[in-house]
Amino acid sequence: MVMVPHPKGTILLIEDNASFQQNLAVVFRSAGYETLMAGSAEEGFAVLLNYKVHLIVLDYRLPGMDGMQFFEELLTDEKYAEARCIPVIAMTGFPITEEEKQKFLGKGAKAFITKSTGFGDLKKIVDHEVEAYKSIINFERDETSRFSLPDYLSYIEKQIIFRALIKNPLAPQEDIARQLGIPRSTLSRKISEYQLRLR
Repeated sequence: MVMVPHPKGTILLIEDNASFQQNLAVVFRSAGYETLMAGSAEEGFAVLLNYKVHLIVLDYRLPGMDGMQFFEELLTDEKYAEARCIPVIAMTGFPITEEEKQKFLGKGAKAFITKSTGFGDLKKIVDHEVEAYKSIINFERDETSRFSLPDYLSYIEKQIIFRALIKNPLAPQEDIARQLGIPRSTLSRKISEYQLRLR
């Protein structure tokens, strides 16, 4: 059986700058992490409802709901109760006041960094927080520490369908199925099978 290496953990990257988002995703993946990407707070919440995440990297300034509003809702909305203990690293590319920074840290963010922080330093922070979180939740890899190929392909399929849904949340299923090149009945079955939910 073909086996696929198990990632060190899964990072949710909430960042609206597509270029910076891709650069960080490459860094995280090269460091051994599965990376799920969201371009807004709303997309981030949708990811949390559908995936197990070990760390959230959160941009402070997002379109619509900003990073602080996302963090506050994460901590208070019962819908996300299971995700409240996920470590959050906030980041910004703009000057912020010490009061804004301390507000984030006071609510439990593990770090507040600038986008100019070196990738090496960021990786150290990420490694530390993921390992700490996995020890808290008693996260254990399976005995082989690997996914079977069928499981891995199902995981990829789920991501493809999920990303199509969050990018077109109001589109009819017929349109999304057409974009994916699959019958509508197959899309409906997969949504049910993977228990995909939006907000």
